[in-house]
Amino acid sequence: MSFTQLASDLTLGEDPGTHLLESLADFHAALDHMARQARQHIRIFTQELEHDFYDRAEFLEQVTPLFKQQRDFRLQILLRDPNRAGKLGHRLVDLQQRLPTRCEIRQLPPEYQYIMDEYMIVDGRGMVKRFALGHLRGHCEFRSVPDAAKYSRQFEEIWERSQPCMELRRLAL
Repeated sequence: MSFTQLASDLTLGEDPGTHLLESLADFHAALDHMARQARQHIRIFTQELEHDFYDRAEFLEQVTPLFKQQRDFRLQILLRDPNRAGKLGHRLVDLQQRLPTRCEIRQLPPEYQYIMDEYMIVDGRGMVKRFALGHLRGHCEFRSVPDAAKYSRQFEEIWERSQPCMELRRLAL
């Protein structure tokens, strides 16, 4: 059974196991099915907010209802390079502009520019990790213990030291 078929049966925080992701379809299935199950937050650490991963109507369809269903739900994105998303536009940037207090994009501080990670953590329990920017290899864990907690701590530390990504904010005139 392929991962794209298996993903819909996996439950966040319950189903153990590491699943290898080797295609864009695998990543889409992991990101979409995990995001749909979020209750508290989704944290994305990305180099350039990859369009093939996050700038998709299907991904936004999983995330957008969470803001209505979960009163305190937050989407936090740490971004290394905002240039591509700023120039080409991005659905998550549009969402951030509509919901700036609950969907926030911050730029990676200079002292953390050496970190080349790409990951999404959901509620501190599940994780999708990409091995390298530009490559379609990675893994996901719907019950990621202790990795999701470790990466969540790293994310929170960097988040506290980062600033809102001004390049992606809409100017109110």
